[in-house]
Order: sequence, then structure tokens, then C-alpha cells
Amino acid sequence: MMNATARSFTIVTSFSVVTRLMSFLFKIYISRALGAEVIGLYQISLSVMMMLFTLTSGISTVLSRKIASSNGDVKKQNSLLTASIILSLALSCAIFAIIFALKGKIGFLFSDERCVTIFVIMLPTLITSTLYAALRSWFWGRKSFLAFSSTEFVDEVAKIILSVVFAGGFVSFVSGAEGMALAMTLSDVVSVALLFVLYFVMGGRLTKPSGFRELATRTIPLSATRIISSLSASLTALVLPELLTKTGLTISQATAEYGRASGMALPLIMAPVMLISSMSVVLIPDVAELSAGGKMEGVKSKLTSALSFSTLVASVFFIVYLALGKHLGILLFGDSKAGEFVSYCSALIFPISIAQVTTPMLNSLGKEKLTFLSTLLGAILTLPCILLLPKFVGVYAMAIGSLVCFGFVSVFNLVALRRLAGKFFDFKKLSKLLAISAPIALIGFFAERLVSPYVGSLVTVLALGALLLFFTFTAFCAFDAFDIAFYVRLIRPRRA
Repeated sequence: MMNATARSFTIVTSFSVVTRLMSFLFKIYISRALGAEVIGLYQISLSVMMMLFTLTSGISTVLSRKIASSNGDVKKQNSLLTASIILSLALSCAIFAIIFALKGKIGFLFSDERCVTIFVIMLPTLITSTLYAALRSWFWGRKSFLAFSSTEFVDEVAKIILSVVFAGGFVSFVSGAEGMALAMTLSDVVSVALLFVLYFVMGGRLTKPSGFRELATRTIPLSATRIISSLSASLTALVLPELLTKTGLTISQATAEYGRASGMALPLIMAPVMLISSMSVVLIPDVAELSAGGKMEGVKSKLTSALSFSTLVASVFFIVYLALGKHLGILLFGDSKAGEFVSYCSALIFPISIAQVTTPMLNSLGKEKLTFLSTLLGAILTLPCILLLPKFVGVYAMAIGSLVCFGFVSVFNLVALRRLAGKFFDFKKLSKLLAISAPIALIGFFAERLVSPYVGSLVTVLALGALLLFFTFTAFCAFDAFDIAFYVRLIRPRRA
């Protein structure tokens, strides 16, 4: 039988890749169909909604860890879920009521008043997302990865179908960004209904709640962490278009610039993170369980696996994006500016990848206060970039701010994990990966400029991309930049 970690990783990654691929292809379609300005309006509205999501989302993370460390006590697991639902629903319903009552006075939250209607349409997802997150965390903590991942797939399918119907002009009462917002709301209802069915089929029950105090106290720093991240994103969405207008752009042009960066380029840069997130999803319950049992050597092994994998993935995509980002933007979005953003900001993938794998690991060890501190300091360091740099570098101020923020968070988290678990990562090997990746990426960058004028974007991506991948893995193997035996052991069948 395949190694349990590899089997779980395969399930999560397969669904994640298909789900993200569908989402990505749909973003390409919708970007081409509706344009950068409409995408910008939707992204601005979504950034404020995501800030509200963070007020309740921390409970689900704590819930998954508590369930993972419950030693299979189903009654306790069900009681914890019931308590989580009660806590998060009470908070989300209260927030919904306040925001809905003040809907005529919230225009100041957005850089464009047209976003208010879009935001109000999204507002019910504040309640449904609470149920969605809690139920998925129950499956996550129990390592039921098939149910955990398949429901996200169903949610994405529903969202795409409904977006085509409502945003594509098939109905007369709504279209564009408002249609996408309505699709988001209705798809959440479908997903929550499916999760409840699966929950009861797999033996879950709503029972007498327990663990209110621990869930609440552990949730506060996590929610604060996510609020800071969302506030930073919302502030960027609010301030950056306004600052861009001071460089000579109209509000429509500034919104389009923000839409290119946040709705086209950054999702492409973040695409490989789905592989890293899949590894984290699989390992986090294991880390929580090992930590609860005091098995720190096992924790160290999991940390090593996660960080080695994330740096390898980041290195490969950095090489591809630096050389071919512009052409990927042209082929996928029909927008060369979005592609240039991907190319020039490709180095972002390193700090983003490390932060994405180390933050949940710290949380799984019960160190939510440390992740709160690192996120707070990272957000503070971002502010000068967003407020001062647009007049010099335009929309690239957002990328510089992200680099500063994620870079700080990555270093902070690595230091914290080392103090908790001891030495768990070979920094010489990381340096070797970077030393090999940088020259290959630069060779690809200059080769693209020699080749592309004669063969066009499609041939450049296919031919040069294949060559870059070949030379990358050849160099990695030749200089022992990653442990091939480790990945073979991960996927090989277990002996009876």
C-alpha cells in the first residue's frame, strides 16, 4: 500500500489541481469577457468581504487541530464541532446584521462607490462560509481528505456554472461583477448543503457542545492574525487605486491596473502554492497529533518534508515565470501588462511559499500568538511601500509590499520553528537551490528576448519552457540540490 502521507497528498493535490485549474481557466475567460476594470471592482469588493470572513475563520483552524489530537473520540469531536458552529454563527450573524443595517453608509470602505452593491450581494456568504469552514475542519482533523477536498471541488464547479449564468448576461436582472458576487453567494449554499449531508453520513451529529472556552481563547490570536492580513489587503484595494490616479491615471484606468495585478498576475504567481498548500493540509493534522504526544522528532521530520518540498516547487516556478511570465500573460489573459507583472515579480514565490508552509505549522503547534506577531509586523512593514511607492513604481508598489511582508514573515517563522523543534532544515541545500535557480532563470530571461520576436508567444512558452525544465532538473540532480531518495520513499508502496 502507498505511504499514507503520499496517498493523502495525492488525493488533496489531485482535487486541488483540478479545482484551481478550473478556477484559473475561468478567471482567464472572465477576464477576457468582462475586462480588467470589472475584475478590479469584484476584487475590491471581495477584499473587504475577506476581511469580514477572518473574524470567524480562526475557529475552524483551532477546531481541526483539536479534533486531530482527540485520539479518535467521536463524541468529543462532534461536541467540539457543535460548539464551533454556535460560536462562529453567533458572531457572523451579528456582523451580518450590523453591516446590512448600515449598507447605505459604507461607501467609504471602497475606492469606487460601484463596489457597494457588489459587496451587499456577497454579504450572506459571511454566514454560509462559517458553516462551510467548520464542517470542512471536522473532516480535515479526522484526516478524511476525500470529503475535505471534493467539497471544495463542488463549490468551485457551482461557482463557475452560476457565474457563467449570472455574469455572462444569460439573465437580465444582473451581470458583470454583480453576477459574479451572486454566483459566489449561491455556490456557498450548495456546498454547505453537501457538507451537512456528508457529515451525517459519516457519523457526525450535532450534540451537546463543549470546549467553548478553549476554542474562543485559541481563536482570538488566529482571528486577529487573519484580520490584519485582510485589513492590509483591503487597505491596498482602497488606497492604491486612489494613489494611482495621482500619477495621471483616471479612476477607471487605476481600477484596471489594480485588477491586472490582483485578479490576473497574483493568482498566476500564487498558482504553485496550491501544491504547497496540499502538503500542508496533509501534514498539519499529523503535526498536531505528534506534538500532542510529545514526539518532537516526528514533528521535525514533517517540518523538513514540508519546507524541502516548498522550496523545490518555488525554485522551478521562479525559473519559468521570470523567463516566460510576459507570454503567459498574453496567452492566458490577452494582457501583456499582467504578464510583465508576473515576470518582474516572480521572485515573490519564494517568501510566499515559505510563509504559506510555516505559518500553518506554527499554528498546528499551538503557537497562534507567534503567527499573530509575525503577521502584524509584516503588515506594518508593508504600509510604507503601499503609501509611498506608487508615485515612483505605480502598481508595482503592491508587489514590493508583498515581498517585504512575506519575506519578514518567512524569516520570523523559520526562527520560531527552529527554537521550538531544533534544527530541521539544511540551509546549505536551500542556498544551493537558489544558486542554481538564479542563473538558469536569467539565461531563460535573456533567451526569451532573442527567440520570441521570431516565433511568437505560444512556441516560446512550449519550446523554451521545456528546455528550461530539462536543464533545471538536470542541474538539481547533478549538484544534489534536492533529495531524490526522499521523494521515492514518499511514494513507494509499503511492505506488508
